Amino acid sequence: MGHGVPELVLEMNGRTWTLDQSRSYSLGRDPQGDLVIDDARVSWRHATISWGGRGWAIEDHGSTNGTYVQGQRIQRMEIGPGTAVRLGNATDGPRLNLSGAAAGVHKAQGAPPQQAQAPAQHAPAQQPQGGPGWSPQQQPPQQQGWPPPQQQPQHGYVPQQHAGPGGPGAGGPAGHGGPGIGGAAGAPPVYGDRSPTTFHQLAVGRVMRIGRALENELVVSDLQVSRLHAEFTSTPDGRYQIRDLGSHNGTYVNGQPMHKSGTALIGPNDIVGVGHSTFRLVGDRLEEFVDTGEVSFSARHLTVTVDGGKQILKDVSFGVPEKSLIAVIGPSGSGKSTLLKALTGYRPANEGDVLYDNRNLYKQFAELRQRIGLVPQDDILHKELTVRKALKYAAKLRFPGDTAESEREARIDEVLRELKLDIHKEKRVTSLSGGQRKRVSVALELLTKPSLIFLDEPTSGLDPGMDRDVMQLLRGLADDGRTVLVVTHSVAELAICDKLLVMAPGGSVAYFGPPEEALNFFGYTTWADVFSAFENYRDYDWAGRWRGSQHYQMYAADIDAVAAQSVHMPSPQQMRPPKPQSW
Repeated sequence: MGHGVPELVLEMNGRTWTLDQSRSYSLGRDPQGDLVIDDARVSWRHATISWGGRGWAIEDHGSTNGTYVQGQRIQRMEIGPGTAVRLGNATDGPRLNLSGAAAGVHKAQGAPPQQAQAPAQHAPAQQPQGGPGWSPQQQPPQQQGWPPPQQQPQHGYVPQQHAGPGGPGAGGPAGHGGPGIGGAAGAPPVYGDRSPTTFHQLAVGRVMRIGRALENELVVSDLQVSRLHAEFTSTPDGRYQIRDLGSHNGTYVNGQPMHKSGTALIGPNDIVGVGHSTFRLVGDRLEEFVDTGEVSFSARHLTVTVDGGKQILKDVSFGVPEKSLIAVIGPSGSGKSTLLKALTGYRPANEGDVLYDNRNLYKQFAELRQRIGLVPQDDILHKELTVRKALKYAAKLRFPGDTAESEREARIDEVLRELKLDIHKEKRVTSLSGGQRKRVSVALELLTKPSLIFLDEPTSGLDPGMDRDVMQLLRGLADDGRTVLVVTHSVAELAICDKLLVMAPGGSVAYFGPPEEALNFFGYTTWADVFSAFENYRDYDWAGRWRGSQHYQMYAADIDAVAAQSVHMPSPQQMRPPKPQSW
């Protein structure tokens, strides 16, 4: 220890480390790290403890489930003797206790292995040995600082308010994080590791009806739920069953639709979906989880192969916490449209998984599709209708037939106000500007309160001012509690996004992380230069360069640590969406 530097002793699970200020210590599930913590809630490379010149500090590396001190989630914080840090969960995550130097504590005890890797922020600028790099025959145009220096990311790259529990990458191979909610052993997670919204007591021999009407025992104020939607009853042998009451939008068991007016036995491992609510049986009570829109979302090893074995999407992985705005950019032929179809479930990938708050979108598509909004590039609006009329017809199609006109009107007014369209509601669609028309297209999708909104080239053909307006609208939608992913050609407004996904020619990931660090990562000053490099060096291993970078370790290694899985798709009959309301 240098003169005047207070020694710091770290204790965890009965092992102690005396920290040396000349180096930093990486914490996480990575076996190559300094302090290996084998807990599913802890990220692969979770955090680093280092001496900053004035004091010791712990820095979270954008972990999925967070780092906590005194119950508060922290990004970077000075620590010292007496500090207790929890990883992955504020109350029962692995605990690190810090104290001053004590007699009899030897550095050898529990000391990190000598070959431990240098921490990311002190790594040299060149690529790791054997990793991707520019070969002499593939030198790009001379740019200052190529290969680009891997600079230390700025603090605060994951805004605290955008990071939520139970996010992507939260677990072992199944991605399920910690134990099931409510203590049901082996029960699948419903919403990551968050607590139920409410509990309902089930009584033997008593019927518990679910629906929008006030006479139900369990009232759900959700316009996608019918007035009398479904009911829970107990059987003579003490088990419980769910019966659909001819609902408009269906009742789902484990993501699959029940037959209208059919029944199904349910156990503690079954999840029942009604509108935005999800129910699970724990003993003799019903746990309810309401999807308020704040969901995490991740893609894992998505690969799409077309006839002849050609891959048009190659091993795409990324994950985002709730309330995020993600932009996807890339040159033509980089698989952006294919990725959008794979993420929405409308054209599932051949390999890989899409996780909607830890639920497999492909396997539970019938239910979860109702919580996803997709705004196509071309507006699907009848140009001669007024804005209000267009929304009125959309609401009639999407909400149950027993919805009162006043209920539909109230929701339409709510959406018009949120998107600042109330002053244009009596105008015909044909008289609106391009940006206003795009707002109406978004409004159609918002009627049903989707948690995920995907947009395909929403600013195509708009002038720079309208481009900014639309992107600011999407920022607001994310801040209000939704996850928004936008495929775009426009690079002018990327700074307001939380994350940027850059696709390379051939359908692989060239970069994923904060937009403000992207140009520096590529070593260019403009996006035009980056896209030119993509075109001029099409055979270059962009994905390999990305995987060999520190940015990859910071922002994507958690997701990629999960082994690729093949998708076992439900049968076409199970995937078929429910019939729309009859004319």
